[in-house]
Amino acid sequence: MKRANLPETTWLVLVLVAIIILPNISVAGVVVGTIYDAYTNQPVPYATVRDESTGQSMSANENGEYRLRLSNGEHHLKLTHLAYRSKIIDVTVIDSNVTHDVALVPVRVEVPGITVSAHALSAGQRIIVEAIKRKKEILSKVRSYTVKAYTKLVVRNEGKNDSSSIVYLVETQLKSFWEKPDKYKEIVTARRVSANLEGKDAAVTVGEILNFNKNRLDIAGDRPVVSPTADDALDFYNYYLLDTLVLDGKQVFRLEIEPQNDVDPMLAGEILIADSTYDVVGVDATFSKGVETQFFKNVRFIQKYGIFEDEFWMPIEIRLEVDIDLPVPLLPVYFIDYVAALHEYEFNIEQPEGTFDEYVLEIDEGVDDVDSSTWEQGQLIPLTVEELGGYKRIDSVAHAPKSIPKLLLGGGLAAMYLTVAPNDFFHFNRVEGTYIGTGKKFRNLVPNTEIRLRTGYAFTGKYWQHDYKAKYTIDEKRKLKLLVGYHNRITHRPTIVSQGDANPTFMAAFSKTDPFDYYLEKGFDLGIGMKLLDHTRLKVNYLDQNQYSVPTATDFGVFSTTKHHRINPIIDDGKLRAVSMLFEYDSRNLLRIKGEDIYEFTNLYTTLQAGIEASDPHTIASDYHYRRYYVRFHRKQQTLGLGTTELSMFAGASDMSLPVQKSFAVDFGSGPLTHNLYFKTLPDTNYVGDRAAAFYITHDFGRYLFAKSGIPLIRDIPFSLGVFYGAFWTEQRNPTGAWNSVVYAEAKKPFSEIGFHIGRIPPLNFKAYFAWNLSDYDSRRFTVSLGGFLVE
Repeated sequence: MKRANLPETTWLVLVLVAIIILPNISVAGVVVGTIYDAYTNQPVPYATVRDESTGQSMSANENGEYRLRLSNGEHHLKLTHLAYRSKIIDVTVIDSNVTHDVALVPVRVEVPGITVSAHALSAGQRIIVEAIKRKKEILSKVRSYTVKAYTKLVVRNEGKNDSSSIVYLVETQLKSFWEKPDKYKEIVTARRVSANLEGKDAAVTVGEILNFNKNRLDIAGDRPVVSPTADDALDFYNYYLLDTLVLDGKQVFRLEIEPQNDVDPMLAGEILIADSTYDVVGVDATFSKGVETQFFKNVRFIQKYGIFEDEFWMPIEIRLEVDIDLPVPLLPVYFIDYVAALHEYEFNIEQPEGTFDEYVLEIDEGVDDVDSSTWEQGQLIPLTVEELGGYKRIDSVAHAPKSIPKLLLGGGLAAMYLTVAPNDFFHFNRVEGTYIGTGKKFRNLVPNTEIRLRTGYAFTGKYWQHDYKAKYTIDEKRKLKLLVGYHNRITHRPTIVSQGDANPTFMAAFSKTDPFDYYLEKGFDLGIGMKLLDHTRLKVNYLDQNQYSVPTATDFGVFSTTKHHRINPIIDDGKLRAVSMLFEYDSRNLLRIKGEDIYEFTNLYTTLQAGIEASDPHTIASDYHYRRYYVRFHRKQQTLGLGTTELSMFAGASDMSLPVQKSFAVDFGSGPLTHNLYFKTLPDTNYVGDRAAAFYITHDFGRYLFAKSGIPLIRDIPFSLGVFYGAFWTEQRNPTGAWNSVVYAEAKKPFSEIGFHIGRIPPLNFKAYFAWNLSDYDSRRFTVSLGGFLVE
């Protein structure tokens, strides 16, 4: 609907009038109560309470307690539970709390003509066949929807009782949008977290609602789960009709679903199918043995449905229960209890233009500042006494002085983080020695501007270092941004294998292994960035920098006394003025969290980078003359149901000799510096050139091959299995300058290796790699590495 073309002052007056008048027109009250069994007087947990006039619904908690905020007046509340007869109560809401305890009567319905038995196989199969036949019709009903939701996540220590067991609490209120075929977005409108999560970007959402009418479900690991109503479901599941129940006044079949094998990823448990329409209207299941859950144990997934507009069966409650058992000494088992209550569905409406883009989640800066009355209106599931106590206890503990053991533990974890993760505060390498610094990001000191300041000192190399950047957003929708930066810092030559922002501290300090080659860079850069299409970016930069060689400054190593750090090679010193352009594509969706863009975690994605950089002294004064081109491609995918394939490719070239610091380097990085795609048999040598190509592919079968073999003992092997192959080539055609002063390794003939890995090695689920060098180079012919670290 388009807005009337009224003057802005008129709209402002209307808004002010609405703010003054509306609160006096619609006053809300709260209905509270307990739902209990009419025969036993025991609480009925997780029953659904629904306002028939508005469609608003919520779920009672585990103690049968419910709390529903409604406008003043008459309301008809419908209470439903699978094991009980539905009941409708009339409630008059006034400007206060109204208490209504409700008794539900247990029910079990027999359907004429169907014999209910523990294993009525043929009846169960007939029901599923009908459900499969009508999937297309069911899927065609809903073209789009919006829904509001309340989510709660409670993390408990299973070794404790009562509120002392609660470690974290997160509550979120949000609105979700969905449109065919697979567009969705969530906008978080309010959030509350326990005190130990304040200031952190913790939020629990619903995600794209699982549609059990699909053939495959992406809910666990790298292999999709076979849906109980897949077109080929009868090849994977056995179905047993247990009984027939009443849900929202409709008869539904309760079926047991049983996997036919332990190899393919499936569900095991119960599914509800509506009589006559054959919609999936309820799921209570766990994963089969074919789903590799690693640290996650005793997973239970529950999805409860309600009928809307007497046509659409949609989830009104989603629950996930799981134990997390990490193989770390002294670490307890944690229990995760997640629930989402969904209400106020709207179907087949035209979503506003711009609703769907590359963002699937948006969390605004003000989500933590919602007033209590607004929060209570959307808090659909009351907190239990234990959860309320957990909030209070965590708040008191979070603000109390830390004990010495906790301080030591926290300090140890922080130290581990600083040695492997990119950060502004600490790192170590052979050129700088120990670096200590600080950094701070400022957002909107000037409207639409982000400023980042970093400074620090390298003690052994004796370098003060500074890095200042500012980014101004011209158009947020198009991601049109201006960038300016100044830096005086130690940086490293671009590498093909190791990630550009990787932190080599751990490996450099403990084993004197560091694949990076360093130099000093002083100068500024200017840039502009923009979005061409969703998931794409284009960046153009102007570089004005002085670049200098720096020597190796330390030979320190914690354990390595005989081994020495590599000599840091010299570069072609000089003044660089250059222009660069970079195109990027990333298929992953984005999360917008308080102004920060974060890529959504996924096991399936594609990235592509294509760049060019040019320096020409005939155009602008520069000590260098080159044109540098490169393309990088990475893909991770599921392959034929046999596991996950990961492929990485790189190609780089120049039409003239490159300065050393701009050459292409296939480095020997491993461990925390890379993903799985690194060369295991390389010596501690980088292979460089002004032309290069690299290829690496790995495939992880998981346990599939062992389990599929059916051979006793072999089929029960708990480890995963994978294979890999990699090759690269480099060439320096016209060595000049620093190329003639230092010996650099080239790979004029292709270097290649092949091997396999075995995963989930205790205690930390390491992978053990066994690699063979297929080339004639003076390198390791065979290596074994554990978790990326060489143990040959």
